[in-house]
Amino acid sequence: MRAKPPWPIWAIPIGIIALAAYGYWQGTPLDLVDAVRRGDLETVKAALARDRSLVHTKVYPQASERADQQRDDQARTGESAWQGRWLIHDAAARVEGAVPMLDLLAGAGADVTVRLTGRTLLHLAARDGNLEVATWMLDHGLDADLRNDCSDRCDEAGQTALHDAQAVRADDMSALLLARGAEVDAVAQNGRTPLHLAAQGGQLGGAFVLCRHGADPARRDIQGQTPYDLVLAPGQPSRATAEQLSQLGAWLEPGGGCARVAAIARTRGTPVTDEAARVVFAETVPRR
Repeated sequence: MRAKPPWPIWAIPIGIIALAAYGYWQGTPLDLVDAVRRGDLETVKAALARDRSLVHTKVYPQASERADQQRDDQARTGESAWQGRWLIHDAAARVEGAVPMLDLLAGAGADVTVRLTGRTLLHLAARDGNLEVATWMLDHGLDADLRNDCSDRCDEAGQTALHDAQAVRADDMSALLLARGAEVDAVAQNGRTPLHLAAQGGQLGGAFVLCRHGADPARRDIQGQTPYDLVLAPGQPSRATAEQLSQLGAWLEPGGGCARVAAIARTRGTPVTDEAARVVFAETVPRR
């Protein structure tokens, strides 16, 4: 005689249904991701109270997601598969109310040193111009000079958060990072410094702050280009107006205002004050 199974065969599908129902009522990782993105602290807190390990949930298009949802995620994040995105990345990406969620996740054991395609959380906050999140990251021990560790084929290899800061709110973000010890002339793998990135992006405010802190406008990248060369290069992506680009070029030209201010900063070992730098700016940058 064949031995009877330890439970009736009909119990298996019922068990699967019960498990699914439990997951539905208790919340799934996808529900948790959505709650983090909404800033729903109570839902996230309740989920972590039930299972603290959920703080390490990976964020990526999963098999259970609809095809259109996957397309939306790929269009929004540029990712079609998991590339290192955790819950804390989505928390840090919030424009408002990020800090309470970051506090909650970090308190539950989230790793603030994780990276996304080479960038640290500080790189990402700097790139987005999110001063609140960048300050939180610095307060929680992230080194302002950590390098982007993407592959050699990545244009951003070796960049620091100060490089990424030249994208949005470059003046304020640069000032924050420099005040926290960022290296003003940090050199990326392609030989470019943050001042190169400010010039390339038409960031006059960022270039002004960097020069006040002693950035070298004569430094060349591996192609032999100075920041001034990049201002003049045709086809550079920039949100700057024609007047701003003209002022940026005058500020960065050899022997110009940036060179004068930066030389003073390096000689003194301290940044030139905003007021003093503005005097030099007015003397060296023509107004229309």
